[in-house]
Amino acid sequence: MTTLYDDLFFRTNMWDVGQLPSPPDAYESPDIIPSGIYPTNNPQAYFSSNYNQDVGQSLVIDGPNYIYLRTKNLASGAQSGKVSLYYTPTSLLLYPNKWQNNALKTSDQQLQVFVQATQPGDIAVTDNPFVWEPSAISGDHYCLISRVSTPKHDNPIPQVGSYTDLTAFILNNPGFGWRNVSLTSANSPTFDTTVDYTQGTEAGSITFQLECTNVPGGASVAFSAGTPGPDPLIVLEKTTVPQNNGSWNTSVTCDVPANYQTNITYSYWANGTTPQPGFKLRLKALSYVDQSSQFFHLLRTPQQLGASPELARRMSAQRGIVLGSHVTIGR
Repeated sequence: MTTLYDDLFFRTNMWDVGQLPSPPDAYESPDIIPSGIYPTNNPQAYFSSNYNQDVGQSLVIDGPNYIYLRTKNLASGAQSGKVSLYYTPTSLLLYPNKWQNNALKTSDQQLQVFVQATQPGDIAVTDNPFVWEPSAISGDHYCLISRVSTPKHDNPIPQVGSYTDLTAFILNNPGFGWRNVSLTSANSPTFDTTVDYTQGTEAGSITFQLECTNVPGGASVAFSAGTPGPDPLIVLEKTTVPQNNGSWNTSVTCDVPANYQTNITYSYWANGTTPQPGFKLRLKALSYVDQSSQFFHLLRTPQQLGASPELARRMSAQRGIVLGSHVTIGR
């Protein structure tokens, strides 16, 4: 008779239904999901709907890769837990001492993410992805290791020193997942820059504006943050810079909740172009207000703030202020 695990678990491969011991091969978990260089809208709905598929992608070298974890609830009732994610260069024998100190973080610098399944059989997905910018390495492979800790099974990382103990650990611990992942240079940015963003105690509509100065037409830019909360997410997907006279910008406007904190990564792809003298990328956070604000007559028009024609039309009756900015200057 097959014995099933009784808690949140990660599959070792597509054929794993939670049986003990876990079926080989162990390094193919479809529940560790590198999803590309942009966060996913409504990850709970998306990654639970394709649970019968492996939708993981290769890791983009030096890009902000967003990685989601999903677990299935094999407990008899509701269950919750905290998940963690680790990495290591691929090795034939992945003893825990090779990866236990290599924990990845989310955009808001969390080492653990809460997940919850309200019913038996539910799929619980991280709403806050881990983010990682892997460097190129010899062999072009890493291994990602996931861990879920619940009230029923804390699943501490064991001290394993022999291959017999390693075998037992892999086969008898469905609270851990393993995935070998390959690297790709396709879509690797020429560079990216990460900057902290803290909303403060007041919720509000914030325009995130990326200004390109002396950036050649044909290059591309993007920015993103994985931390959930803003509506929509703080994401500008890869956008080609048009031919311009030395100044061009693009933006997204988001409703940001109070006390929100994250890291925003903005990226640049040269795409074979040559940066011009005076090259700058500047990420700004702006707030616009209408005439009911006491500050309206003290602030600047969208055009004065360098808004794109579309944003200037949309904000034509409003005035704005730059709350903060971060610049990368070409040398």
